[in-house]
Amino acid sequence: MSTAPIYARGVVTVIINGDPVELRCTPRAAAAISKATGGIQNALNSLISIDYAVLLVTFSAASGKTGEAAEQALFDYGITPMARVLYQFTLMLLNGGRTEEERRADAEAAAQGNGEAPATTASEAAAS
Repeated sequence: MSTAPIYARGVVTVIINGDPVELRCTPRAAAAISKATGGIQNALNSLISIDYAVLLVTFSAASGKTGEAAEQALFDYGITPMARVLYQFTLMLLNGGRTEEERRADAEAAAQGNGEAPATTASEAAAS
């Protein structure tokens, strides 16, 4: 049985068999998904139709898991629930790793004239 995913800037965490699995929004993941599907829009369309091969490619690119480990994790989480998570993940890729709410908040902060979006994690704040 799957649990609700946790969305954070650049990462979606899902719990599979009691273990957290991070789906990371990276340029490498975007490139791999785009290359495998002929474009990110095609990936979105395929995720809507629950195309298993695209689910597996997207999950592998996001999680770093490959082969049987990726297939088993995808199956154990549930194919339909993972399709929904990966759809949201792919939308985050298109927004630079941000949820739609984070993208809007960043745009509002920039519009207020400060030119910088606020850091959303302690590690980001410490790095600046």
